[in-house]
Amino acid sequence: MKHINRLKENLFNSNFSLAVFSVIIAVIIWLYISLTQYPTVLKTIEHIPVSFDISGTSAELNGLSVVSCDVKDVTVELIASRTQVGNINSENIEAYIDAENVSNAGTKKISIKLKSKNGIKYDVKSVNPPSATIEFDKIDTKEISITPQIPNVSVVNGKDINREELSCEPDVIRITGPSAQLEKISKCYAVSKKELSLDRTYVLSSDEIQLYTEDNALIDKSTLKFNTTNFSITIPVRTQKEVKLTVAISNAPNDFNKDKINFNLSTDSVLLACNNSQTEIPDTLTIGVISLNELKPNYSKTFSLSTSLENSEFINISNLETVTVTLDSENLSQTDLIVDQSKISISNIPDSSYDYKVLTQRMNITVIGSEESIQAINSDDIIADVNLLNIPVSTEQFNANVTFSCPNYDDVWVTTNSKVIIQRTKINPEQE
Repeated sequence: MKHINRLKENLFNSNFSLAVFSVIIAVIIWLYISLTQYPTVLKTIEHIPVSFDISGTSAELNGLSVVSCDVKDVTVELIASRTQVGNINSENIEAYIDAENVSNAGTKKISIKLKSKNGIKYDVKSVNPPSATIEFDKIDTKEISITPQIPNVSVVNGKDINREELSCEPDVIRITGPSAQLEKISKCYAVSKKELSLDRTYVLSSDEIQLYTEDNALIDKSTLKFNTTNFSITIPVRTQKEVKLTVAISNAPNDFNKDKINFNLSTDSVLLACNNSQTEIPDTLTIGVISLNELKPNYSKTFSLSTSLENSEFINISNLETVTVTLDSENLSQTDLIVDQSKISISNIPDSSYDYKVLTQRMNITVIGSEESIQAINSDDIIADVNLLNIPVSTEQFNANVTFSCPNYDDVWVTTNSKVIIQRTKINPEQE
């Protein structure tokens, strides 16, 4: 029995040894044939990044930089020796653009080439894609003022944003990028899209920068760099109010009813603002003063709002610059009367040692008022007065203005603006 087992064991060991030996011989033969008959093999490597380093090339010497490229990585087929091909991968192969012959800005089609990082030799069968479309340009820096934009900011009732003082800090921005793209920039905005309703001045931060051409086309910022993208936008909020416009009448007698005169204004109100929130804006604004004796049928005068608001803290924020005032002449009439010397009195005599006398014999005057009053009035209703208060007198005869009133009628006035001759005479010459 022992002999039988030993025989089986020897037979098994002999067959196993033979099999191992056969495998070794086959491998040696395969290696020999591969190395002698097929010494190189083809290897495909995908996703090799393309380098855009143009250092030392003519492109760099001409001040150019790569602005954009339509290829990010390539797939290559390489032929190398069987002993080295296993050491080739995407980490030790560099794909790069050949910018040696590029000397001016523009869009170029450039070949993509390969080089080994570890010295392994190989032959390039293919590069896919074999070339790239690349934009070259000079990189410059442009400084431009920046304007705030707050499209979603509103104010509560009675308030207004002072757009003229809406500001950014800083107020300029430096942009670095391709010169051709910088030349397109006409407007630069610091934009905040926050939604706010304000009742006082407020400061907020911008969300983004927007660039536009002269034709208001939005500019792509992907190739541009900014010295800062953080801007503080100050929003000045002020009080505003719709104010009624009026005119004042001067040189009217005390017994004249100014409410009997009606004016038509080209606009009845104006929108005023005040930066000082503590100052109350009045309900009305007097835009001018009209002397009563100027008013005649079809009278019209234009007033400047800026003149009316001089020396005040109120700001006209409407699109209105002037207002035309016209006398409402409906139901008005006029008549000419004669005032005799006896009807002209002198008041406020400056020196009691002199006697003052009107030398003018008569005056022709024009009276305007309601039709009813004009039909009833006569010369006896007119009072003429020469007021010498604060009038310097140095001669024996001088001219003085006459003012007229009509106590019996509160809706008529005299438009005549005339002077009379006054004679002064020393009452007691012996005291000189």
